[in-house]
Amino acid sequence: MKIFTVMKERALKPLQGRSVVAEFEDGKILELTDSQQPLPPAIPDGMTIWGGREPSEHAPAMKHAQLNITSVAANGIIVAPCRENVMSPIKMELFISEDSGHLIPLTSKNVVIELNNGKTLEVVEDYAKKGLLIWGGREPVSGLTLNEAKERTESLGIYPLAANMIHVFAYRLG
Repeated sequence: MKIFTVMKERALKPLQGRSVVAEFEDGKILELTDSQQPLPPAIPDGMTIWGGREPSEHAPAMKHAQLNITSVAANGIIVAPCRENVMSPIKMELFISEDSGHLIPLTSKNVVIELNNGKTLEVVEDYAKKGLLIWGGREPVSGLTLNEAKERTESLGIYPLAANMIHVFAYRLG
């Protein structure tokens, strides 16, 4: 997967790294990585979202969290570590994880991930600060014509892998 940060005027700047890490103020973490799991052939290429860090030699042993998933549109979901009986907003920081596991903070809260099949997912801090907002294709923005909006929008699919891990992918029907 390729990772880009969204600059002014919606231009994309490539970033060097292997994953995106979202760290919440309560210490819980989400990590977005290339899908390494053998998936059924009918499931398109995508990324894996981990509640916690992906187990590796570089990531310290961390407690994993179940995922809370809220649908916001046919092409958008909010993903957050499960927080029992807590509905208040929570702050979040985004990082890029290098191959060594070192985390580099991002100044932007808006990242585009190009999957190995060329499809894109846009990752944004949820406006209500409830988690990580993930769009199939690119985030819908006002002022686009209907054709422009259709061109940049993909449906979003989810394939559960475990209580703390899902496979997310973009696809277009017909």
